This record gives sequence, C-alpha cells and structure tokens, in this order.
Amino acid sequence: MSKFIKIIIQVLSKKGRKVVKQKIYSRYKGILPQRIPSIEKKSRNSKSPTLFHVSAFSIYNTGDAILPIAVRNAIDGSFDYGFNWKGLHTSSLINFRKLRKINSSKGLIIGGGGLFLKDTNPNDVSGWQWSCSQDTLKKIEVPIVLFAVGYNRFRDQDEFAPIFKEHINLLAQKSPFIGLRNHGSIRNMKRYIKEEYHNIIKFQPCPTTIISKLYPELIGRAENKLPIVAFNCAFDRSNLRFGERIGEKLDQIARVAKHLSLTCDIHYYSHMNTDNHILPIFDSHEVKYKLITLNENPKDIILQYQEPDLVIGMRGHAQMIPFGCLTPILSIVSHEKMQWFLDDIGHAEWGCEIRNESFESDLLRKAKDILNNQPKIISQLEIAQNRLFNITKENTKSIYESLNL
Repeated sequence: MSKFIKIIIQVLSKKGRKVVKQKIYSRYKGILPQRIPSIEKKSRNSKSPTLFHVSAFSIYNTGDAILPIAVRNAIDGSFDYGFNWKGLHTSSLINFRKLRKINSSKGLIIGGGGLFLKDTNPNDVSGWQWSCSQDTLKKIEVPIVLFAVGYNRFRDQDEFAPIFKEHINLLAQKSPFIGLRNHGSIRNMKRYIKEEYHNIIKFQPCPTTIISKLYPELIGRAENKLPIVAFNCAFDRSNLRFGERIGEKLDQIARVAKHLSLTCDIHYYSHMNTDNHILPIFDSHEVKYKLITLNENPKDIILQYQEPDLVIGMRGHAQMIPFGCLTPILSIVSHEKMQWFLDDIGHAEWGCEIRNESFESDLLRKAKDILNNQPKIISQLEIAQNRLFNITKENTKSIYESLNL
C-alpha cells in the first residue's frame, strides 16, 4: 500500500481525524478551543444564545491560558444565563462548514490579546493573527465584535503588509464594536481604519485586569513572613526589546533582585519556557529565588498572583493579571503596551523604561517605595480597577444591544 493511500485512510478514519486535529493544534502550540478550562460555572440552557469566539487559545503562555476564559466571563457578565460558546483558533482557516455555523449563531467575538501583530501567525490573507480571507469575511452575516484586542507591534518592528489595512477596514464595515485594550492601541489603529469607522472604536480593557470583579470568591491575600517580590522577564523578539545592550540590562535586573533579596523573598514567575533565560544571570549574581512555573490552570494562576507583595514584570499579562488580583505591580517597559496600560489607569509612575540610563536605580527605588506603601498602593489599585470594571459593564451592555439579544 502506498504512503499516499495510508495517509488518506488515516484522515478519513475517525481516529485519524482526531490525530490530525491534535497535530494541527500542537503546531500552533494551542489547545482545542472547545475544551478550555473554566473558572466559574454559569447555567446554560436551550435558551442560551450561541456565540463564536476567535482567540489564540494556548496552554504554552500563561496569559493566553487565562485570557479567553476571562473574555467569555466578562461578556457573560450580568446576562441572565451564560452564552453557549464555540471556539475557533485565530490560526484556523474558516471553511464552508464553520462559516455556516457562524452565520447560524448570534455573533462572532474576536479577542482578547495582542492580535494585531504580523509575525505570530504570518499570513497573506489578513496581515494579522486572524486567518480569515477577505472573501470569507464578506460572507459572515452576523455582527463581528472585537473585544480587548491590542496593537502589539514591537518597537522598530516592520510595518504591516498592505493587506492589513484592507482587511481591518472590511472588518470594520461588519462590526458594531471594535474594543481595543488601551488608548495607545486606539491611536495606532486609527491610522489604518478609515475615519468613517472611528465612532465604533472603543476602549475595552483586557478582562484580566478585572479578575477580582469577575471571580471575587478567589480573591484573598495571605500574610507573608517576609515580603515576596515576584519577577518576570520576556525574551520573545529580544532584539526589539533590549537592543544591543541585553547583557547590561539583564545584569541590572539581577542586581535589583539581589538587593531586594536582602529583605524579601524573591520568586521568579515563568509564563513560558523562554522566560527562564534570565535565571543563569540571577545565578551568577547569587540571587536566591524560588522558581514558579505557572501552569495552564486558570484558578492556579489567579491564586499564584495573589501571593506576592509586588510583581515586577515585563510581559503584558505579568502586569495585567496581578493588577486584576489587586497585587501591586511595577512594570519593566520594553514594549509600548506596558506604558499604555499604566497611562490608562493613571499610574505612569508604576513603570520603568528599560532604555533609560537610570533604569536600574529607578527600578530599585520604585520597588522599595511600593513595598513601603502597600495600603496606599492597594487602595489605588482598587480605584483604578473599579473604573475599568464600570467601562466593561457599559461596553457589554452595548454589545448585547448590537447582537440583538
């Protein structure tokens, strides 16, 4: 029997189709979007409307493990019963069967996450992470809602391909609501989207920033014998994050950790394997630390991010998840999105620009200030989070109306 015939038999068999599907999702380092874990249980019944949900479902990045669930729970919100959610991976091409199911639903939700990025899922059909051709997009008959999506282009990164502008304007024609997760994304996306559609572009914070509102039963801080400071660093596109001074900057972060370790317990929070590249630098500076490898369980992620008294993070979700858990944050700004978030919550001072000559001294000084003023900082966190929660409630009410629910 030829190799070609064996492949055909495997694909046509039920078991074979399952194997092929698993391989596809393994390639994209994702999980089957129909099987994402849950945090809260909301009753669903035959009256529950169906919504399709496009997201970067993944268990290999802590932010992506919790984000799609938080999006769904935020949109479920105060609705009488939970929606029936059907998931589609951003990298999954929409065929005729999927298109027919989407058009029989109440709407298509895209988000959240930094989906406006050209190289995570490079393609020539949209120019960003969603693999939906313009021909297919034209055939989607239900409202398309973008929810907490971010403009994630890195500093000095190549411009989007021309197809991006064409695609996003076609999408805007079919969307009643484009919710972007920070005002920096709004400013940048308005350069691509025609002015006639600017009225549908709204500020919709990432739902991970309102975790304590979505899951209040999981929130409760413990008393630590010594203050815990958790660090996180990111190394994707490290040349765009650090430039040529990467060694110098990593040494500076390690020296701050070493200094804080004299009076604090140091934890290192790993969102994905590459985050651990800084650990040999910590070791060379004799920093005593506890490595916390965050798993894909969303409840565990929430519980882990309530332990520290301060999180010093470089990843977007090493900033937004602890904020959502009412844990004080100090952001290492190596991507504009980090500062955009801090600007949106009115606390630009909770960030340290990695390119500044004073980066190391700023990081240490601000870390000490936050640790010494915990009650004040947590009160400021609560005020900022209440505002983001109220914005989300207003936006979901608008989304319900646009979906004719």
